[in-house]
Amino acid sequence: MSTVNFKINSKNYSVDCGAGQEDQILAIAEQIDSKAKNLSSMFGDVDNETLLLMVCILAFGDISKAKNKVIGLEKQIAKLQEDALDEDVLANIIAQITTKIKTLSASLSSNNKPKQNNVRDTIIDFKF
Repeated sequence: MSTVNFKINSKNYSVDCGAGQEDQILAIAEQIDSKAKNLSSMFGDVDNETLLLMVCILAFGDISKAKNKVIGLEKQIAKLQEDALDEDVLANIIAQITTKIKTLSASLSSNNKPKQNNVRDTIIDFKF
């Protein structure tokens, strides 16, 4: 168990934490101190309890916004995955295209060149 010492709005605090968590707690304390100083400069002389309550409200507002954004992004990902072609379907489409290209290539290289309409029909008649 370790103890981390830091200041928030010029007041000293100590927090016990697990080994290896010291840097994370110090980084969070720096963010809290920054928000507290910002609020203090906006609202003047506010007691530490009220100031920290205001910081908590702002922080949880930010967390709520971030959660909503993540939920929206997860929905977008799910929609993209839903709309994406299955690998087997895509492989089947590629196989059909390959067959059509081979057929067209063979007919173009033969002595009996097809009419333009037949070539176009050969290219366009895919069923997906």
